[in-house]
Amino acid sequence: MTGLVAFLRKELTEIRRTWRLWVIPGMLVFLGLTSPVIAVLTPALVHSMAATQPGVVIQLPAPTALDASGQFLKNLDQFVLIAVVIAGAGVVSGERSSGTAILVLTKPLSRGAFVIAKIVSQVMLLVAATALGTAACVGMMALLFDGSNAPRLVTAVALWLLYASLLVVVMTLTLLFSNWSPAAHYSFLGLLPAMHDALTGESQASSLGWPLTTAAAAIALGTAATVRIFEQQEL
Repeated sequence: MTGLVAFLRKELTEIRRTWRLWVIPGMLVFLGLTSPVIAVLTPALVHSMAATQPGVVIQLPAPTALDASGQFLKNLDQFVLIAVVIAGAGVVSGERSSGTAILVLTKPLSRGAFVIAKIVSQVMLLVAATALGTAACVGMMALLFDGSNAPRLVTAVALWLLYASLLVVVMTLTLLFSNWSPAAHYSFLGLLPAMHDALTGESQASSLGWPLTTAAAAIALGTAATVRIFEQQEL
C-alpha cells in the first residue's frame, strides 16, 4: 500500500475544499433537527386534514421519541443514501476516464492505495456527518420528548452506517467493472460508459448489443424472481 497515508491526506484535503464537505453533513444535520419536529407535527397535520372532511375522525397516539427516531432512520434511507451515491459516483472511474489517475499513479502510489484512499475518505466523511446528524436528532428529541431513545437510535444508525459503507464499496466496484473492457462489452455494466459515449456522439449501435441484451435479461430475471419470492411470503 505504497503512498496510502499521503494520498488519503490529499483526498481529505480535497473534501474540505469542495462542496462535498457541506452537502452530506448539512443534509444529515438538517434531517437530525427536523425529524423530531416532523414527528411532533404529524398528528396535528393529519387531524387538520381530516377536519376538512365531514364525518371523518382520525385518532393518532401522541408522538414519542421512538416516532422521531423512526422518522430520522426513514430519512436516512430515502435521502441520504441517494446523496451518498451521487457524491461518490465516479470517484475512481471518473479520475480514470479523465486521465488524472494516470498522473497520480506514475508517482510512488500503488493502485491498491489509490482505491482504498478513495473509499476510506468517503466513509470517513459519512461517519463524521452521520455522527453530527445523530447528535442533532438526539438533542432535539431531548427538547421535545420526555423519554429518551438515544441508545437504541445510536445502535440503529450504526447498523445503517455499515450498510451505507457497504454501498460505497459496491458502487466503487461496479463503476470500476464498467471500465473493464470485457465487462463493458459483454454485460449491462457497459451501459454506464455508453451513456457518456452517447452524450459525446461516440456511441455505436453495434457496441450496444450485449449491454442491452444482458440488461433486458437481468430485468426479466429480476422481475420474475421478485414475483416468485413475493408469492411465497406470508402477508
